[in-house]
Amino acid sequence: MNLEFFTEGLDCLMYCGMKFSPEQRILIENSLIALQNDNRFTGMYLWGRITATKNDYYIAFGYTNDCLKDRKYFYSLDQFQWQLLPFVQSPKIFQATILAREPFIGDPSLMTYVKLDPTFDIVGNQVAGISRPEVVKLKEEERLAAIVFIITEECAICPRGAFYKMTDGRVIPNQMFRGLNDLQIDNQSYYQLYRLPRNDLKVNLAKRSDYNYAIDFLDTIDCVIPLCQAFALNMQRNEDLVIIKSCLWLGMTFFHKINSHKHGFLYLGDGKKNFDLLFMY
Repeated sequence: MNLEFFTEGLDCLMYCGMKFSPEQRILIENSLIALQNDNRFTGMYLWGRITATKNDYYIAFGYTNDCLKDRKYFYSLDQFQWQLLPFVQSPKIFQATILAREPFIGDPSLMTYVKLDPTFDIVGNQVAGISRPEVVKLKEEERLAAIVFIITEECAICPRGAFYKMTDGRVIPNQMFRGLNDLQIDNQSYYQLYRLPRNDLKVNLAKRSDYNYAIDFLDTIDCVIPLCQAFALNMQRNEDLVIIKSCLWLGMTFFHKINSHKHGFLYLGDGKKNFDLLFMY
């Protein structure tokens, strides 16, 4: 949720039942303005809230030069004081985060133990042995950082043309973006994943007849597995508003005002993936 139109963006998401109290809105907005000024960020965004049993985690991020590579994430327990989220690189931490089924507690220093899946030794297309499951010590702060990264990678959305790739490789908000029109809003190929692309540039360009190197470098949401089931698109015609909800991570919601540059996403959930999606159709 962009801080520039924070209040209007939250009003758009109220159609989905996602809202903050007036006191929370004022406190979060003012604290994010202070956080942006202290770190001299070019852009500041509210990522969302992960519910916990004791204290909920509020997540925000900002960037300086590149809105994809320079993002720094912060978390807060009181919506006022923000702490920097650690950068997680260990694959075992990500694996343990997915396997952890206990809810978040709200204590960043809490340590839990997660048993990983056993690994199989394959020799000549046959299973030669099974290793004992490894137990990983998982700190809740690291688990929080990992789950925020995973959710952002899988379902954070932006409309096509909202971001522009410079000749030096930097990605910045497109100042000439005027929003999607009525003929484009119900087409999932006009919505992109707000993260570094995984597909080759030629693959993304080959999907479109009207390709543009500067804006079609991101992956589109119509290629997310399971195909045509990962996102649910709803339109509010009377408000010129489109809402896209993630079916994999329940609570991640994207909005876009038609013929306007205003768009954003917000996650309000418990940080658990919907593994039952394939059985819901």
